[in-house]
Amino acid sequence: MIISGQDGNLVLIRQEDHALQVGDIARKWGNENFQKLLKHESVSLAIERHDSGWHEPDTEVLFNPNTKRPLNFMDVQLPQHVKFYETGYRNTLEKDPYAGMMLGMHWIGLYTSRFGYDPTFTYNVPDNLQNFMNNTLSTIQKEWVDIKQQYWTYQQKFSEFEDQIWMSYEFFQVMDRLGLFMGLNNPKEEKTMSLGIIRPTRTSEPVEVTAKSLGNGTVELSPFPFAQDFETTVPARRIGDRDYENQQEAKSVLENTETEDVRWKIVAR
Repeated sequence: MIISGQDGNLVLIRQEDHALQVGDIARKWGNENFQKLLKHESVSLAIERHDSGWHEPDTEVLFNPNTKRPLNFMDVQLPQHVKFYETGYRNTLEKDPYAGMMLGMHWIGLYTSRFGYDPTFTYNVPDNLQNFMNNTLSTIQKEWVDIKQQYWTYQQKFSEFEDQIWMSYEFFQVMDRLGLFMGLNNPKEEKTMSLGIIRPTRTSEPVEVTAKSLGNGTVELSPFPFAQDFETTVPARRIGDRDYENQQEAKSVLENTETEDVRWKIVAR
């Protein structure tokens, strides 16, 4: 669950809904300066499904007994985190192996400073879980070798094929961060955030994409990677920012709270 404090309340967004929103945005990507990706639909599907493994835990409403509030996605213990993401990864592999690989890269990147793409970010791995994590990383990354063989044609330089995959990974991170920027912030407040570095085309120099909330539900992107301005929504629930007796009470309150659409407009700066 993506949880933020806004106006004295907790705003909760199911991770699956966040992913669906970002997948829809990913399909809009592209203009005269930003090219669509190799297998753009498969990458967009991966983005759309990247939090699908969180469906069950978000339905159950994970609970933090220390804060007496629903558990934020960043505070989930590592073995659970791995389990949730692997569920979505395995299910997506069956539907579209390329999409599954891209989802897997996003997932494994969360424990590896995004493969060096973002050295400031990584999930902390406790000493007693190092072997577990190393085995997970090794197992999952070996699976990608066979997947790549399904899609690489011998007429193409393998280095170019690999580079297109990493360009898609960069794109994935920018899209996820844009969704989290909207999911974790109050549309009524001003805020600016870097969404990361991406190449507009495979051979162009990288550019940094920044998002700026204007405090009126509008997000300016610079540079702008879409053909036109558009609106996007994600369903959320708003509950009191208070102590809850237990998981059952928090779940009951959430289930009996109407959803509301959090609406943003994405525009060029």
